[in-house]
Amino acid sequence: MNFLEISCLFLLLPFFGAIFSYIKAYNDYRSGIWFCICSVFLSFIASCCIFYNFISTQLVETIYLFTWIKSGTIKIDWGFFLDPLSILMVMIITFISSLIHVYSMEYMREDPNKMLFFGHLNFFTFMMIFLVTAPNMLQLFCGWEGISFISYLLIGYWHNKPAAVTASIKAFSINRISDVGLILAIGSIFSLFHTLDFESLFMFLKKSEYLPDAMWLNIICLFLFFAAMGKSAQFGLHVWLPNAMEAPTPVSALLHSATMVTAGVFLVIRFSSLFELAFLAKQVMMFVGALTGLVAGLIALTQNDIKKIIAYSTSSQLGLMFMACAVDAYAVAFFYLCVHAFVKALIFLCAGSIIHAMSHEQNIMKMGGLKTHLRFSYYAMLAGVLALIGFPLTAGFYSKECIASSIYFATIPFSSFYFSIFLILVFVTGLYAWRIFFVVFYGKVNAGDQVIAHIQKIRKVMQYPIDLLILCAVCMGYIGFELFVKQSFGFSWGDSIVVRMPEYIPLWMKLCMFIVSLLAFTVSYFACNLNNRKLSTFLEKFSKIYETLKNGLYLEELYSQKIIFPLLRLGSSFYQIGDRKIIDKFGPEGVPKLVFKASEYLKKLQTGYLPHYVFIAIFGVVLILTSCIAIRIFPKVASEFLFAVGHL
Repeated sequence: MNFLEISCLFLLLPFFGAIFSYIKAYNDYRSGIWFCICSVFLSFIASCCIFYNFISTQLVETIYLFTWIKSGTIKIDWGFFLDPLSILMVMIITFISSLIHVYSMEYMREDPNKMLFFGHLNFFTFMMIFLVTAPNMLQLFCGWEGISFISYLLIGYWHNKPAAVTASIKAFSINRISDVGLILAIGSIFSLFHTLDFESLFMFLKKSEYLPDAMWLNIICLFLFFAAMGKSAQFGLHVWLPNAMEAPTPVSALLHSATMVTAGVFLVIRFSSLFELAFLAKQVMMFVGALTGLVAGLIALTQNDIKKIIAYSTSSQLGLMFMACAVDAYAVAFFYLCVHAFVKALIFLCAGSIIHAMSHEQNIMKMGGLKTHLRFSYYAMLAGVLALIGFPLTAGFYSKECIASSIYFATIPFSSFYFSIFLILVFVTGLYAWRIFFVVFYGKVNAGDQVIAHIQKIRKVMQYPIDLLILCAVCMGYIGFELFVKQSFGFSWGDSIVVRMPEYIPLWMKLCMFIVSLLAFTVSYFACNLNNRKLSTFLEKFSKIYETLKNGLYLEELYSQKIIFPLLRLGSSFYQIGDRKIIDKFGPEGVPKLVFKASEYLKKLQTGYLPHYVFIAIFGVVLILTSCIAIRIFPKVASEFLFAVGHL
């Protein structure tokens, strides 16, 4: 085995960590927790080694483990497809997962089933690695379904809470709907290109003679985007994400930063060479991304649950990534995916430390004045907010100005309109980010005296991961820009994705973004410092809009009234009429009744009297003799009768 194959085996360690955790699930073994943490960390080290090997050789490698399906010309292998995109994704996933594992040691310290929790985290990390390194679409689909299943277990981890169970079922069900798009895309690609292998597919896409009609390319891309909409919580299929906040905060951090919600963006970037040929699909993607970013950002402004605000923020920022993909800026989209992973992990872990300190209180209106009590969380949240809004020299600044340039100079229709939407998104992002910061850390203390008296300061085990994430959120901007966008430091995307270098970012655009962010800060500051009477008077003028946004545009109620309840009534009708009155009546229940009635009639023949049995015997003999005589008298009729019986 060579160096690369050994490194790939280390990527399987989270799987073995999960198995170990499940075996020890109901035993409190601290050494077992460290085994889970080390398995993910060693996978991160292995991914760094693979990345160093790629920088040195610039070769895309495929490591095959075994053959899964072989039938005629069809061959499906399990393995690792190690191109720049998959290697970088594995590095991000394993690095953030390692930090969240360490953070969870303290956060879940009092949980009686912490080994089971760490097993789920390990398995979730493994399935995400399995997805991003897939060499073909079937393995990708298995990883795609795997993260849905494990997210169901993690969201409903506290299964004694009915809300958590409902949220896990909702997340699983909605993702099943969007997964239909991926299944249809796989079937369409195999029908048109006769392969599911990525290397073969991307080779066909470079040759015009192998390309089908543009209509089919658009249909396939629309299927893929529909699948991505479910995983990345885009408008219409986003309703599962806020409810998923019933999960423990470390799970929320992992879901929103480097795993499940990024899978949809990864899918689009992976098929960038296909989307490059589908103009209509990119238009749909741009519209949905802009709509999601705007709507989710506005809804975030009306929420009071700190985790739900961050959840809607995630949905909004993912819309920005899809907007970047729609203008062929796939490298920029990946750059922002990387930055967002660090920033959102930082903000979620900060929120977790605040919730942990406040006796698991999540309502920001019951906080306030925590700057003096949670000094570290104050500065950590400040770093996360600055990076999220794109403050100069932070990671968010470099990535968002690349997105702004890509949209403004794009050749798609209405690019100026979409650039205006982008600026509105920057403003809205600033509003809800600063709102969290000001309401939680400034103003009067709204928590009870007992909560303040028992406030817990963040422990070192929870602090170290946040320290590293602060460093990444601040410093990753320049490094990521040089590495992913300018392809410096010996790195090159090669044929992994379609690369379009963004235009030069003019000074006026940078100033415009800074002014919009500054305006958002000013509005948030004065809004949070208004007394309650003035704020109530202001909200009364827009009470209907406010209530509509606070209730998520009533989409869940709409789905319940127009889709779920009618389907339940239809299912009930099928059960009452089709199942009970037809199938059961003439099937499982009807046949036994018929046999029972027939047996009742036959039972009457068994009288127990000898004369009756003699009569039946004589009657049978007479019937046989009569049949023989009839055959001799009417041979033609008898032969036709026997022929018909033989055919039956």
